[in-house]
Amino acid sequence: MSFESIKELLKTMRFYHTVNIVQSFHRGEKACLTVKCVKNTRTLEVTFIDTAKVEYFDCFEAAAAAIHQAINPNTQTQTS
Repeated sequence: MSFESIKELLKTMRFYHTVNIVQSFHRGEKACLTVKCVKNTRTLEVTFIDTAKVEYFDCFEAAAAAIHQAINPNTQTQTS
């Protein structure tokens, strides 16, 4: 998934912050992380499945960069 596609998805999730939407991202066939918008906020909660590490992002571009790097570890993220 491209960096721009991830950004658009996260923008949509933040727009609908009053409902519970959870998106999972895969590396190959294996889910590697989930992301959701903390209800009634615009904060994105990213959970890395392998390590159970949870990170919070107020900036959707920073969240998109972290997600892109996790699912495409051998590519460089180009932020705008």
